[in-house]
Amino acid sequence: MRLGRCGLCLQQKELQNSHLLPAALYRQFRDPSAWSNPNPVLVTNLRAFTSSQQLSSPFLCADCESRFSVNGENYVVIQCANRDGSFNLRELLQSASPLLEDKTNQIAIYDVHRLLGTKVDQYLYFSTSVFWRASAHRWKIGGERIGQISLGEQYQEQFRLYLLGQAAFPENARIYVHVSSETHIPLTVTTVPTTFRMGRAHRHKFCIPGVLFILFLGSEVSKTFDDLALNGSKQQIMWICQWQKDSLLRGILKRMQSAIPTGNLRKGKG
Repeated sequence: MRLGRCGLCLQQKELQNSHLLPAALYRQFRDPSAWSNPNPVLVTNLRAFTSSQQLSSPFLCADCESRFSVNGENYVVIQCANRDGSFNLRELLQSASPLLEDKTNQIAIYDVHRLLGTKVDQYLYFSTSVFWRASAHRWKIGGERIGQISLGEQYQEQFRLYLLGQAAFPENARIYVHVSSETHIPLTVTTVPTTFRMGRAHRHKFCIPGVLFILFLGSEVSKTFDDLALNGSKQQIMWICQWQKDSLLRGILKRMQSAIPTGNLRKGKG
């Protein structure tokens, strides 16, 4: 820990070893049955390797770390897919009748207002905190810089104030939540946010085990992406759908196949 300006509250404080993604997720990736090397496989654009290293850096003060934990991380992490096969969020959704369902394409859409109540805010806050962290700070792992997204100066400040509880959620932003319908969910598939331009909007994505978060950002987003969003003006929507059809997950698998194995993977111990 060292003294510095906290990235969220902007106060001079003792900085913690902050994480881009919650440290609890990394513990879920570790495979206790792999006694020789229980660490998860990490994949970058250039290589694949097993490591206990995490995306962390001195960035936030203790108060802001606590804010992130209480307002989203602690709850959301225990709802995603687990190594024991449990998947609390999906099980909760499947206990209700979908608002819309397409059995051919294996898509079910749920209005989660009554199912989750105020917990909807936990998902909104958690996903926003990760997108904001990926934009507001440069993260490295093993000396290698991880691609940084840009929310834009104006939106980044709006999200910072929202996360501090000093402003409402930005009007020109919509969050989509896609829950995996697959029986087998690879727990090592967790990504840092990525960005894609869609006309006049930007689409940012990241996932944790079994849950994909998508942020649409732009001046027309409140009109074009409102109906099926978690923070829609009329409904609060989550999806159950096939992850194998998502462009982000297909890209991850492609990078895993082409990445250069190093360390324990190269030795056949991964």
